Amino acid sequence: MTASAPPLPQQSGLPTTIPQLPPTPIKTFENMDDSHRLITKKLLPVALFFLAFATVMSILILYMNNTAMKHHQFTLSLNKDMELNSISQDDPEFILYLREVVLFPAIEPNHKPLEPQDALSQEADYVLKLLNNKRNGIFVEAGAYGDGKTSKTEAFERRFNWKGLLIQPDPRHYFNLRRHNRVRSQCIHACLSPMPYPREITLHNENDVKINDIHSNSIDNPDWLVIRVKCFPLFSLLLAMNTSSIDYLSLETDGTELQVLETLPFDRVKIEIISIDLRDNNAEIGTLKKFLATKKYKFLDRFNNSYVFMMNHVKI
Repeated sequence: MTASAPPLPQQSGLPTTIPQLPPTPIKTFENMDDSHRLITKKLLPVALFFLAFATVMSILILYMNNTAMKHHQFTLSLNKDMELNSISQDDPEFILYLREVVLFPAIEPNHKPLEPQDALSQEADYVLKLLNNKRNGIFVEAGAYGDGKTSKTEAFERRFNWKGLLIQPDPRHYFNLRRHNRVRSQCIHACLSPMPYPREITLHNENDVKINDIHSNSIDNPDWLVIRVKCFPLFSLLLAMNTSSIDYLSLETDGTELQVLETLPFDRVKIEIISIDLRDNNAEIGTLKKFLATKKYKFLDRFNNSYVFMMNHVKI
């Protein structure tokens, strides 16, 4: 047998027992679940807020895009001419519609009438002399009282008992026209169609009235006054007036004068004198002279931008 080891001698000043440390807490699944619940409870409202915010912003962006697209499409449709080419310019139902619905007396009973302007202009005096100071004549004036101007035919009506039709597409000038109380005449808020059928176009108002002129920046400039206006063939309006013969036609249509004249069946109408106001489009007068010469009209004289033609009754 081996002898056992002698006990170690005790050192003085040292503790004889090892101090006990507190036990290390052990994380259980229950404690972890509680921690996750606390974090979730704190973060859930924040997450829900951002989710709601993102949803609302997405809906708002989609709505704005959809609204902008609809507005763009609407603006494009306003700038698109409507061609009613299925309606003939001498269609009886169409003529009845013009006569009963579109033509109005050239008076405005609900507002104070404007002062009459019956002084003869140089051109009006010249036309009357060509017609031997005719009384009870018939006229058609397109562009009457436009842009603050007077009417070429007002003196004819007030002093020589004429009657006729006044045409004005601009609503501002049309209202001004009716305030002149042309009691013997009719008026129409429309333009003359450059085609042998009715149309509906956009009229843009900047500083000047521009008919049938689609500007490149019209869609992007909302400050313009955009108006839809109907355009009727001149021959249709003559039929609605129950006449195919007139003494004087004054034509100012901002660039479509030749096209308007080309729609006329000259073998079915008689127009004694035609006055064409070309304003800033004087380069077209050569073409107009050639066209009217084929219809037996002779150029007589010019008054500012107005060119006067008369039917040549001399048979060759």
